Amino acid sequence: MSEVSAEARTVPKMATELENGPLEERSPGESCFEKIYPFGSDLELREEYINFFGGLRIGKLLEDLDLVAGKVAYSHTQGWERGLGIVTAACDRIDLTGALPSTSDLQLLASVNWVGRSSLEVGIRISSGNENNWRRVARAFFIMVARREGLAAAVNPLIPKSPEELRRFKEGQERQRLRREMSRHNIMTVAPNEQESELLHSLFLRIRQGKLKGASMAETLRQSTRLMHPQFRNIHNKIFGGYLMREAFELAWNITYLYCREWPQFLCVDHMYFFEPVEIGSILSFTGQVNYTSPKALMVEVTIEVIDPVSGTSEVTNVSFYTFTALDEAGEILEITPVLPNTYEEGLKYLDGSKRFRLGEKSREYSSGRKNSSKSG
Repeated sequence: MSEVSAEARTVPKMATELENGPLEERSPGESCFEKIYPFGSDLELREEYINFFGGLRIGKLLEDLDLVAGKVAYSHTQGWERGLGIVTAACDRIDLTGALPSTSDLQLLASVNWVGRSSLEVGIRISSGNENNWRRVARAFFIMVARREGLAAAVNPLIPKSPEELRRFKEGQERQRLRREMSRHNIMTVAPNEQESELLHSLFLRIRQGKLKGASMAETLRQSTRLMHPQFRNIHNKIFGGYLMREAFELAWNITYLYCREWPQFLCVDHMYFFEPVEIGSILSFTGQVNYTSPKALMVEVTIEVIDPVSGTSEVTNVSFYTFTALDEAGEILEITPVLPNTYEEGLKYLDGSKRFRLGEKSREYSSGRKNSSKSG
């Protein structure tokens, strides 16, 4: 059983003297946070994060990213002083843009990019190297929301001061607009448009006529079941969102490994939605399958459900999407076997994956272009 860090479930001792006070305008720099992992010199720490082929465990790092995003959000909103509960609403994106060697130090540099009424975006820049030569290798965006007694609570306005902070604020606004657009046009709740219907019909005909060979989407499905122990809790006595991210990612990685039969190379987390909190003692089902393939990459969707052992009913608490490539022994990117949807629901998942993949490609191209030009996400 892999526990979450004690830091994730430790409540700092602070007075709530600002609970009814006015909301102060705050700059990104006032809540900026840095964390260094000295993997180059601390062999004991490296041992905690290393995987079986000598790289870093991405899933464990995802857990830490969620914790860091929470720290920054609490700092900006003065959450402890104001008696707020800050929770993760979504991991919006995580893009890997470079290598993550386990023998180099790792730096997490996080700050608030954008603020709405009760929500805020925290950007995290992940860099590899040492204090004299940091090289950005990934970026992450988390959406955090403030609650008080179960209701949305207003948060401190953000005042960007530098051109760099203003750029990040505007980009955060644009990401918020895209999130709302994706929500309004979710293929699983809104009927496909004409172009999407034509794509789905063309795909169906190519599969039926034998012109497209590949693997059945249903055959890629894998599932695991977990009992949620108190060691997995967060400061709110719910299951820590970072732990769920780690478990979902590792299932997606395993599915990719089984599908490609070669080591997966992680590219990005497209999105992880947090719909409902997970209670201690819950039985969780993690179900994943490949929902889209391109010639050189694939996307895995992972759904987390809490199961009532008495009634047998279930409720979805999280949905997440992960994109991978696969590498041969020489480190070359492999051709991916096409995944074939055989039902209408699988066809909708394929369309959803296709849309997310195209948007992700644009985001990765932009991220690669800016990888050395900004101080945080």
